[in-house]
Amino acid sequence: MNRSVWKIRFLRLAIRIQKLFRKNAVFMVLFFLFNYTTLAWSLVNADKIEVMIGYGFSLFLGVTFVTALLQIFRNPLLKNIMKIVLVVGSGIPFMIEFVAMYNYKALIGAGIVNSLLETNSREALEFCNMYFGAAEIIGGVFLIGLFTAIKKYKLISRLHFSRRVQRKIIFGILGVSLVYTVRMFVVYTDFFYSEPLLPMQRAYASAEVAYKNMEAYHTLTSKLNTDIAITENKSKIRNIVFILGESTNRNHMHLYGYNVPNTPNLDALKAKNELSVFTDCVSPHSTTIAVLSKLFTFCDYESDKDWYEYNNLIDVMNAAGYKTFWLSNQESSGVWGNVAQIYAEHSTKHEFTRIRDSREDYGIVDGELFPLVDRAVQEKADKNFYVIHLMGGHGLYYNRFPYSFSKFTKDDIKLNIPNEKKEVIAQYDNALYYNDYIVSGIIDKFRDDETIVIYVPDHSEAIYDETGGFTGHIEENPTRQMIEIPVIMWASDKFKTNYPDKWAQIQAAVNRPYMTDDMIHTVLEIADIKTPEFDPTKSIIDEQFDTTRKRIFGGKDYDAEIKTGKVQEE
Repeated sequence: MNRSVWKIRFLRLAIRIQKLFRKNAVFMVLFFLFNYTTLAWSLVNADKIEVMIGYGFSLFLGVTFVTALLQIFRNPLLKNIMKIVLVVGSGIPFMIEFVAMYNYKALIGAGIVNSLLETNSREALEFCNMYFGAAEIIGGVFLIGLFTAIKKYKLISRLHFSRRVQRKIIFGILGVSLVYTVRMFVVYTDFFYSEPLLPMQRAYASAEVAYKNMEAYHTLTSKLNTDIAITENKSKIRNIVFILGESTNRNHMHLYGYNVPNTPNLDALKAKNELSVFTDCVSPHSTTIAVLSKLFTFCDYESDKDWYEYNNLIDVMNAAGYKTFWLSNQESSGVWGNVAQIYAEHSTKHEFTRIRDSREDYGIVDGELFPLVDRAVQEKADKNFYVIHLMGGHGLYYNRFPYSFSKFTKDDIKLNIPNEKKEVIAQYDNALYYNDYIVSGIIDKFRDDETIVIYVPDHSEAIYDETGGFTGHIEENPTRQMIEIPVIMWASDKFKTNYPDKWAQIQAAVNRPYMTDDMIHTVLEIADIKTPEFDPTKSIIDEQFDTTRKRIFGGKDYDAEIKTGKVQEE
């Protein structure tokens, strides 16, 4: 075969490829952007520029290959349907992931998918109000308009290049893409196999984990309490009150040295030496469901089984002869299940401030819990264990306090940031100001009885602090602000009189480093209850407590990496 024949064949191939690009330009651009943008953004944040460039060229080659395969479908309608499926299938997870990257600099993961599955319409609206302002809406409208114009007026195909120049550009990019793809597989082999590369892959993998979690909820719900073994039960404390907070950042509490006086009641209790304020506690996760899977069970980061295979605190307290109460201002029902709801159902009595589902109303603040607490106190037994679940500092922050608690404004925030961010911080500080009123109010209800009160939030909240970039919490890319929590204990005079050594133990432990995935050990030691799973080295008040035990969050050492902002070298 002579040279001219090869030249003709190559020219025909080039024309076909050129035609492929010209007829499928919009599809290829959208499909590329949906599958490239967020991962590229993440790679830039990780200072992996070369990998970001190489992945871009490799993806371009892959998009070209997928587009060529679509030409197998001779029926134009079927071909267009396949394009729509691919664009929508990649576009939806891309939009979710783009929001996560925009606000949290995190790719989509199981935590985000769980949050989506657990979110009702009200929370979705709150999320949109918090993270989508005028700038985001204008930007979204602009992008939609841009892509519509590109499609309607065929702007890409109208670029004035001769067909010869077009072919050179296309083949030049394809050639570079081929070289980069080979280089990526040789130099960055692990990149293609270690983690899912496409948003739809990450969404699918995360959905599998979320589905497993939902199955776990059903497993725990159906699990009977007959497997609880009590090896020692000297419990006599009349009331143990566990206040479960929400999204509370200790660095935004005056009690912990914050410069805004938003904890006057707790400050006063501390001044009278009525509080034990623990100074170095962190949560094991930065999302509620993940925290609750460990906070009330014997599961921690060292565990080799799923969390729902371990006994939980509610069942243990039931077996130890306590009447258990679950009083909550959080959701009472949900299609996707809720760990808190499972614990509630295992309690002797559970009550919620409202039926909270997708039709939930605004305006139910934590003060609505007071009548529930009053009723529970009237129904108390000889020994009582109360869990009181607050909304605390959950966003939107201005929904967490009544107007009368609007004490602080942007003028009280002494940070060099835009006023709109100062306003959000002021709202959060007001939420914690109201939270101070709630926690101290619950304490007052038990002041005249033998009672110990333990206050522990599920996790913390980033509020434009050291990062300066966002508010909220996320599991995939946490900062110290999302997991540094307050832990506070209060005891009535009767408790201190009857258990002076135990109160002394608590006071002596306030500066110990602690992660609350071991909280069940501490509560059981306070209650003088032992089970086969109890470990004194994991109880912060025990003299055998292991102060050297690492606090691991998502595979990272809190003290060495998250707290310092440094990544350890492998």
